[in-house]
Amino acid sequence: MPGLDSPRGALDRETLHRLFDELADELARVRTRAHVYIVGGAAMMMAYQRDRATHDVDARIDDGHAAVLAAVEAIARRHGLPTTWLNEQATAYLPSTPDHRAPVVYDSPHLVITGASAEHLLAMKLEAARRTDQADIVALLRALAIRDTDTAVAIHAGLFPDSRQTGRARALVEAALGDPARRPANGAPRR
Repeated sequence: MPGLDSPRGALDRETLHRLFDELADELARVRTRAHVYIVGGAAMMMAYQRDRATHDVDARIDDGHAAVLAAVEAIARRHGLPTTWLNEQATAYLPSTPDHRAPVVYDSPHLVITGASAEHLLAMKLEAARRTDQADIVALLRALAIRDTDTAVAIHAGLFPDSRQTGRARALVEAALGDPARRPANGAPRR
């Protein structure tokens, strides 16, 4: 399976699609229909066609919880993956606001996977405030056709109203947009 042999077990889009096919097959075997909502790198790849890889699928299992976890474990054993290749560790960091714009990224009779909307992903990336997410932030700003910092920061504030990351989020957006006011004389973004 492509991606499983890549450095440190990184999962690419094709590999994720095959793993989701296997997950759907396992669910069909136990006659369960499940819904999984994905965020992070997997959502960036599947919903926004980002050419990248991820080491796991950050998810919230909305329907078929026990069957999904059992299937994930069976697939992990079959391919020598960690049992956390699909996990719910990021659920504590999801906005409480429902994501009504989440696009369907995988659909079969036994498994529907939605990826976080661009607005939710942008807000989560800004809340995490990691410089390693800068390329994803740029891609999400483009997907949303956002050209000004205030619009992006308003999306973040709307989904994370009690955030302590507002200043850092603003700096990340300014850097992503190439805000001239944030550039020193040598042209590099300020940190």
